[in-house]
Amino acid sequence: MHHWGYFHPFGLIFFLIIIGFFITRMILWRRKGGMCYHNQSDALSILESRLVRGEITGEEFNEIKMTLKGENK
Repeated sequence: MHHWGYFHPFGLIFFLIIIGFFITRMILWRRKGGMCYHNQSDALSILESRLVRGEITGEEFNEIKMTLKGENK
């Protein structure tokens, strides 16, 4: 019978897996811009493409753009 004392190799492996999981989650979280998965530039590019396709007017474009930037009239 083996006597490991205070060190158990499976506990260390489990600990390293948990740490790796959290590091991976932090990297993915930072790549996606924090807690918000859709950043402002994505919304603006979608808005611009809707304007080009004629789905919205120039006035609607400006209103939505100001709303996205947080500017109120």
